[in-house]
Order: sequence, then C-alpha cells, then structure tokens
Amino acid sequence: MDEASRRRVETVGVLLEGYGSLSVSQLLRPLSSDFRHKVLPQSLGMPSRDRASFVKHATGIFGVFDKFKMDPQSIIDGGPGGTMVVHALMQGVLKNGAGDWKNECIMLIQLSPDGTQVVQVTEFVDSAKAIEMSQKHAPDDFGCENRVQERGREETTSNQKPKTLLYGLCLAQVVVVLVVLRLIQTM
Repeated sequence: MDEASRRRVETVGVLLEGYGSLSVSQLLRPLSSDFRHKVLPQSLGMPSRDRASFVKHATGIFGVFDKFKMDPQSIIDGGPGGTMVVHALMQGVLKNGAGDWKNECIMLIQLSPDGTQVVQVTEFVDSAKAIEMSQKHAPDDFGCENRVQERGREETTSNQKPKTLLYGLCLAQVVVVLVVLRLIQTM
C-alpha cells in the first residue's frame, strides 16, 4: 500500500472510530469545514446535512446509545479521486435497557485531495432499521419523514413493499459501485 492509500484508509479509520466513541468532538476531528452528510435511500426523506446540522444529528443519535461500534467488513480505496467505500456493521447497546442494536450500512466517503479530511459521507442504510430507529429510539429531529404521530405512537405512513423494492434497487446500485471501484483498482 502506498503512502497516499495508507493515509486515506487511516482517515476512514479515524471516522469510524469517531462514530464508535459516542463523542461528537471525536467524530468531528476528520471532518472538513464544508462537510456534508446524506442518508439514502431517498424514500426515507432524511435531509442532507451540513457540518452544523450533522453535529446536532450526531448528538441526538449518540444520546440513545450506551455503546456503539462501526465494524468495517470491507474498505475499498477508490484511488487518487479520494472516494472510499465502506461496508460496516453497526452494533450497539441502547440506553434504558432498550436492548442491542444491529444494523449495517454502505458508506461512500469523499476525502479531501490530500486524503486527510472527510468532505462528504453518503450512507446507504437499511430502511426498515432506520424507520425502527425513528419510531422507537431516535430524538424528534432524527429527520425520517416516514413517521406520523398517531395516538402518541409513531407509525410508518406507507406500504413496506415499495420500500423493500427501493432498498433492493439501492443495494444493487451499491454493488455496481463496488464492482466498478474494484475494477478501477485492478487497472
């Protein structure tokens, strides 16, 4: 692994450790001043966030966990363009005895040209788990539009089958991106 690739992988490692620290200040260390965060699929209706709104979001999410870990299953270095792809398991323990949390995501991480800062993170998440988090655990400003108040309880507003199809299509797109990045690496 050359120096530039090592630096990119190290920056991604710092980001993942930041998530696992449950410390917003540690999570912010590798983020650029113009950082952007986006959650897909779009059907979740979660807003794109700048650095300031991401701080608020992370603070709320970190507040529901006693423990949390982002366990990378694979990291693909897209090369000098600075795009990294991470498949990670997200495991945690929810506060107030709410149980264990297990999920996974694909993260497309855009780094600065020198590979030392995270400029953008686009997360492909499990729609069902995102809605579950929104309904049962997350703070009010979690941002998932697929919930409504009904007799004090939150429920999804649409049929799950279209979301499952959309999730499958998004996952297929991620697989295509991973294959393309792997092909680029082998060139």
